[in-house]
Amino acid sequence: MQKRLYMLAAVAVSVFVAGACADDFVEPPAPISKIVTFKATMNGASENPANSTTGTGSFTATLDTSTNVFVYDFTFTGLTSNVNNGHIHGPAVATANSGTTINFNTLAGAQFSFGATNGTGHGTVVLSPTTQITATVNGDSLKKLLFAGLTYVNIHTVNNPGGEIRGQITKQ
Repeated sequence: MQKRLYMLAAVAVSVFVAGACADDFVEPPAPISKIVTFKATMNGASENPANSTTGTGSFTATLDTSTNVFVYDFTFTGLTSNVNNGHIHGPAVATANSGTTINFNTLAGAQFSFGATNGTGHGTVVLSPTTQITATVNGDSLKKLLFAGLTYVNIHTVNNPGGEIRGQITKQ
């Protein structure tokens, strides 16, 4: 009789432990999406070298860190002549110039008010390690540049082919 009690107690403990351990093997939840916002205010004084244009612009972007989807939108107004280029450049601090990373003119699916003095732009790009942005910059390295504040947005015009308005992109 006593052996049966020990046996039943052992089985009961085993069932309890197995049930408790089963909770430890629950499938992990999906990664939590974290949206990070980036902004820049564009003007001629931020160009390198600075210029006296009264044109201005505003740039906003979001990065979903779970999917690496980077979505940008910008507006510009009052430029001295028609727009002929627009880019995100990096790596660069606010007082330095650098090469193009994202070209608004050629990014697949992007919208850009090319050939106007006022307009908008919009685009989406995946910033994953396998996305090659330029010959030397992939999506992961561009993401690191954005978080470090080492990118700027630049709108180029006929009168200012090196750039008429510019703004350093910063994490908000």
